[in-house]
Amino acid sequence: MAYVALYRKWRPRSFSELVGQEHVSRTLSQAIASGRVGHAYLFSGPRGTGKTNTAKILAKALNCEQGPTAEPCGVCESCRRVGDGSSMDVMEIDAASNRGIDEIRELRETVKFAPTMGRYKVYIIDEVHMLTSEAFNALLKTLEEPPPQVVFILATTELSKVPATIQSRCQRYDFKRISAKAIEARLREIVQASGIEAEDAALALVAREADGGLRDALSTLDQCASLAGPERVTETLVREIMGIVGRESVLRILRALAAKDAKDALAAVGEVLAEGKDAKQLVTELVAELRAAMVYQAAGKPEGAALYETDEAVLTETAALFPPEAFLPMLRGLHDALTELRWTTEPRIAVETALLTLCRRAGDAPNPAAEPKAQTASGEAEAKIRTLSARLEALEKKIASGAASASGAIATKAKQTPARPTVPARMGAAGSRAALPNAVPPGRFETTPEGEALWQSLLSELGADPEKKVIRACVGNGMFGGMTDQFFCVRFTSAFLAKRLDREDYRDVLESALERLAGRPLRLFMDSGAPVASLKKPREEKKAPERKKTAKELVASLPPEDRDAVAQVVEIFGADAKILPVAEDVGNKRGGRNPQAQAPEDEGPPITDEDFAALTDEAYIPPEEP
Repeated sequence: MAYVALYRKWRPRSFSELVGQEHVSRTLSQAIASGRVGHAYLFSGPRGTGKTNTAKILAKALNCEQGPTAEPCGVCESCRRVGDGSSMDVMEIDAASNRGIDEIRELRETVKFAPTMGRYKVYIIDEVHMLTSEAFNALLKTLEEPPPQVVFILATTELSKVPATIQSRCQRYDFKRISAKAIEARLREIVQASGIEAEDAALALVAREADGGLRDALSTLDQCASLAGPERVTETLVREIMGIVGRESVLRILRALAAKDAKDALAAVGEVLAEGKDAKQLVTELVAELRAAMVYQAAGKPEGAALYETDEAVLTETAALFPPEAFLPMLRGLHDALTELRWTTEPRIAVETALLTLCRRAGDAPNPAAEPKAQTASGEAEAKIRTLSARLEALEKKIASGAASASGAIATKAKQTPARPTVPARMGAAGSRAALPNAVPPGRFETTPEGEALWQSLLSELGADPEKKVIRACVGNGMFGGMTDQFFCVRFTSAFLAKRLDREDYRDVLESALERLAGRPLRLFMDSGAPVASLKKPREEKKAPERKKTAKELVASLPPEDRDAVAQVVEIFGADAKILPVAEDVGNKRGGRNPQAQAPEDEGPPITDEDFAALTDEAYIPPEEP
């Protein structure tokens, strides 16, 4: 007989054998005993927690020759057929490969037939969230009112993808992750019954890395037993097979982070990756170790905490490496690294960058050993702050007492020389800019490093805000033209862009940003090399209408070859008839197309090719209507 994997050989055969799902097994057992069997069940939970096994146990309990019973015998023909998958009354459907509406229609047709051997026809639909929307809709009515001899059992690992209309028609049971202690106990039972030699530390490591899934733990144990052969399954062997980094490397990195030793931290990472270990596994173990140290520092070893590290000496050492306030930013940094590792093509760079950042944070954080010194420094700092506050208060009183005597002198000086506009302390942004002059500033603008920095800051701020994307595209086509105390100049090669940015909505946004960045109000000045007011063509003076030629005069002015046709028209309408010229754009008015028709002058000049080249698709805005 072919070898049977451990997770298949040791499947639970009754509700009492279910591990870690007592709330589900107890409820279903009482429902069967009391005859309150539902027509549809929905089992949801992580992989490897017993959803499909529970569905098969329920099918056995309903069709057992001794039942319906909460403890199926497992020896009758019905129980044996359900166990080996040959029962005609229990149909297992994989929704991942049978997810269309045609498969559900076929299911609806077979539901009508009576069971062949047992009492119930049981339909187990695994991974039901993979069904299409049409398939779910086709299943709704049958799921709500099936024939009395039919029971539906739906299993899923992603409950959020199952429509609410389906969930409301089922009894829902949530399968939880199995604790590491329960998995370890089950593994110990299996190795004893199977004759496998294994260390307790190896079984504990397998249970911890299974992440709540008993099936994953059994698969790992099966692999380790195959590699070990007749020898004992050791903790080292489990670490090698599962690619676990190991306690020594993780502790070395944590010590380097606490000592702000970036060189040693990077060296440890290099050694781990050189051994072929996964960078994601390294970060995962660092997160687990830091979390264990944080919990142990705060509350010791609380019941049910499931700490990554169980050695008291190691926990005490790692908890003493960092102050309490250092754990949260370090865990956040490592979680960000895990997120980046999902898509990056250079995992080593992501890990090294995260560790270098953590070295700086850990070094900047206060050390518990230096707490007395920190308290002394804190007291000195508080004393200095109090002294400075007293001096500042005395200075404010002196300024307030001298304000009245100085106000007259300031007013006299203001009459002689125009004062520089100031921003009142409590005035809003619009009010502070209202005090600025609107006239074009005299003289030339000066290009200074301060202005260049302000220009780059303005572009960065506009680019960071998605709502100001169009304004950023327009401003980006200009260049910094200098500034004064009150004006900030932006030069454009396109008069259209200068005119668009000069409108009130764009100007308010730009001037508010300049005032926030510069710390003082600035008036924006757009320079396009020509006055903005001259964008539209001036209206031409209307010429006096020319006198219309009579038909006789028109015939006389025509060439000889055209006179005969016009002479016939003259004979019909008379020699004194007047002939009016046909407008060139008549074709346009009647729906035709005249490519030479000119645009009305009231719409302003057309945008030149240069203007179009300066604009992007996002930045283009039609010209304002007159």
